Amino acid sequence: MAIKFTNPFIKFKHWIIGEALVKAEDVFEKAKLNMMFNFTLFFLVLGLVFYANIFANNYWWQFYITTFGVITLPLVFVVLKKTQSAKSAAYVFMTNQIVMGLLNEWLFNFELNAVGGFWQMVQVIVVFFVLGKRWGLFISIFTIMEFLVVPLDKVLNHRLLDYYIPPEQIPEQFPLFVIVPFLICVYGLYEVVNTRAAAEQQIKSQRALLEMNNEQLEAQKHDILSSINYAQKIQYAILPHEETISASIPSCFIFYQPKDIVSGDFFWFHEIDKSNYILVCADCTGHGVPGAFMTVIGSTLLNQTVIDNKTYSPSKILLEVDRLLNSTLKQNIDRRFGVQDGMDLSMLKVNKDAREIIITSAKRPVVFIRNNQVQDLKGSKYSLGGMRTGDKIFEEIKFVYEPGDILYFFTDGYPDQFGGEKARMNEGTFGHGKKFSTKRLKEFFLEIHSLPMEDQKKLLSTRLSGWKGDLEQVDDICVIGIRF
Repeated sequence: MAIKFTNPFIKFKHWIIGEALVKAEDVFEKAKLNMMFNFTLFFLVLGLVFYANIFANNYWWQFYITTFGVITLPLVFVVLKKTQSAKSAAYVFMTNQIVMGLLNEWLFNFELNAVGGFWQMVQVIVVFFVLGKRWGLFISIFTIMEFLVVPLDKVLNHRLLDYYIPPEQIPEQFPLFVIVPFLICVYGLYEVVNTRAAAEQQIKSQRALLEMNNEQLEAQKHDILSSINYAQKIQYAILPHEETISASIPSCFIFYQPKDIVSGDFFWFHEIDKSNYILVCADCTGHGVPGAFMTVIGSTLLNQTVIDNKTYSPSKILLEVDRLLNSTLKQNIDRRFGVQDGMDLSMLKVNKDAREIIITSAKRPVVFIRNNQVQDLKGSKYSLGGMRTGDKIFEEIKFVYEPGDILYFFTDGYPDQFGGEKARMNEGTFGHGKKFSTKRLKEFFLEIHSLPMEDQKKLLSTRLSGWKGDLEQVDDICVIGIRF
């Protein structure tokens, strides 16, 4: 409901600048609008009051000057109403006061007096406050130049002010005429000081509010980090212990480096018997907490398929995990509400007695090195899970391993890491540089494959740090190396 004002002054003020006052959040902007309105209205009323003195003493020259001011000054209200801007109105006000000041100085032969000095001070205060320092300095210099006209005229033997004003047309200066501009100066300075104090109080209140919000955010951050750190403990508890893996695979390493506290990459291991084991290197959709949820689901489904249901064929394991993942995330019920997440992984099944290797994968390559020759073992083009319709096929790659053969399994975090020389030249800017790339990673595998596995793990970490420099790690990283 609109507010109704009974006071004519308040009603008129609201009509002129009410909208601007509502929109202005800055106390200085509100004060500038109020100052422009109040000063303009006061100067208009004062001009009308001066008419009494003008008519009483037949000051017709003063009448024309005052009439010019009274007619042009309302333009300030017009500009205020139309633009709702104190600055735009101040330009009109300043122009009016410059012209009026020059005309009045001309009427008094540019003689320095208290009345003229105080009126000029009013103008300087308004311009400094509303238009800022640059315009304030301009109007100050202009005012000083006005008062230098008389000394300059004396130097030029009165040729500069060579005009005649009838003495009876020069208004007499009463003490009241000095008090009025003096009080206006006091009011102007009061507005400046009061506005500054209000601004400081506003800043103080905002600072207190920010500090309170920061404390709340810090408390929330602490709670969230505590929860994520506890989630990390749960995730690491679900992951197989490297000691367990090393007992079955003596010559191996696992380089595992999450992007955040918890990871969307995971590895999984199950020893079927003393001669057979299955190893998985998996990359789930996303990273951080969402990715970590997927790793828990992935590990659980692998446990259910392999350990509980005793499915040992790699291709059948992937098909069953794919089916269970679709069912768990309701991807096979409603495509509108089902979660589209899934995972890419590579799986290794080893029969030590037969020295047989079976590899199958979902969109993840495996690097195989034999006799210093690198070979890509590419699996299926399908991921596990997701909204894809139709049958999926996961091929099995079988071969007999030889002593010294080495396999590398890896998620896409390492090859996708940005860095290099260009990144070091633009340190701290995420996305600069280039990706490490799968090609460069395979070359690095070939370079280090003959070293002890623990040394290889350290070199992978060192190379990654050197490559990315100060750039952010872009994804979770998991690299597994096995030597037979």
